[in-house]
Amino acid sequence: MRILWHSNAPWAKTGYGNQTALFWHRLQALGYPVTLSSNYGLQGAPLDIQEGEQKSRVLPTGYTTHGNDIIASHAKYAKADIVITLYDAWVFDPNVTARFRWCPWMPIDHDPAPPPVLNAIRTAYQPIAYSRFGFEKLKEAGLDPRYVPHGIDTTVMRPMKREEAVAKLSFPEQVQGYDFLAVMVAANKGTPSRKSFGQVLWAWKQFLEDHPNALLYMHTVAGPQMNGMDLEEQLEALNIPTRNVLFADPYWSVMGYPDSYMATIYSAADVLVTPSMGEGFGLPIVEAQACGCPVITGNWTSMPELTFEGWKVEGEPFFTPQGSWQYIPYVKDIQNALGAAYDAKGDQGIRTRARQGALAYDVDTVTMRYWKPVLEELDAEIKASETGGGLDMVTLE
Repeated sequence: MRILWHSNAPWAKTGYGNQTALFWHRLQALGYPVTLSSNYGLQGAPLDIQEGEQKSRVLPTGYTTHGNDIIASHAKYAKADIVITLYDAWVFDPNVTARFRWCPWMPIDHDPAPPPVLNAIRTAYQPIAYSRFGFEKLKEAGLDPRYVPHGIDTTVMRPMKREEAVAKLSFPEQVQGYDFLAVMVAANKGTPSRKSFGQVLWAWKQFLEDHPNALLYMHTVAGPQMNGMDLEEQLEALNIPTRNVLFADPYWSVMGYPDSYMATIYSAADVLVTPSMGEGFGLPIVEAQACGCPVITGNWTSMPELTFEGWKVEGEPFFTPQGSWQYIPYVKDIQNALGAAYDAKGDQGIRTRARQGALAYDVDTVTMRYWKPVLEELDAEIKASETGGGLDMVTLE
């Protein structure tokens, strides 16, 4: 069974790029040839890559944002039996995805599954949810999904001593002297902010009244370059002292931080703050805990199943343009969770249990426990079918 994997390029420093880089060669090592199709990170020409003994070709994006204009032709070129898309399913055109065996490895970050998502995947050969929450929501919608979670490299995402981690940061002098370090790792995209930046900053302002010697490191772009919020403007409006908030280096935010450096940040932190309005998975939640860092999350969508050690906040429902519900976290709950994290800082039991919970999502464990049986099932179905592999060239409208 040949696979076309359509997502961000494996060198892209995004969540999708991270998962592509971790899994493509592992699936190929299981015996399934993988060709990569890039909807972000490569234009103009294909590129051949290698990981260990595994080789693959990365095909470039087309002229449209999500690849609807080229994905079927890429499938033909690769002689793909299945097409796995790692992306939001609602962006794909059903008139295109009906032309191949589409297996969307997909997020569900609303409750219930939004109508645009359900409409898009009506042509799916086999939907695959990457959270148990998403799996249940697809079942509630009358579908027969499979479940394969995201994975992390626990040999990279691992704990180190806090003093050692702080010394390796690019801003160690700005951490020294503080008695509490909270970290927020989230993309500043869209308004209102799905990552709840405004609510976190309100809570941080109130938290500082009792804990003035605390630092919030925001691993994100501070400005509205990605159609997000002007976070520096919010800080000024809230009168939060600049000494209490630090943003990621804007140059390296564009270039991309290596995973080993992210592990350093998590190891240096006392807590990760990520009470998003909704998460399809939430890679930083698991990565941080793999490094021993407890988390503050929302008690909805995929976040409860991924919170092994930390604090889950409550919120009020918000009806989004997707036609379904997410949640706006309560500021007071975030403030209380920050206080609890402050009281628990340095608790090695918490940090050990966080790591133990995250180990279930090790990339090799996920490959063998989840991807292997799902691919074997798909392979057997295709071999038993009359159509076999390979696709006819199509002309897209």
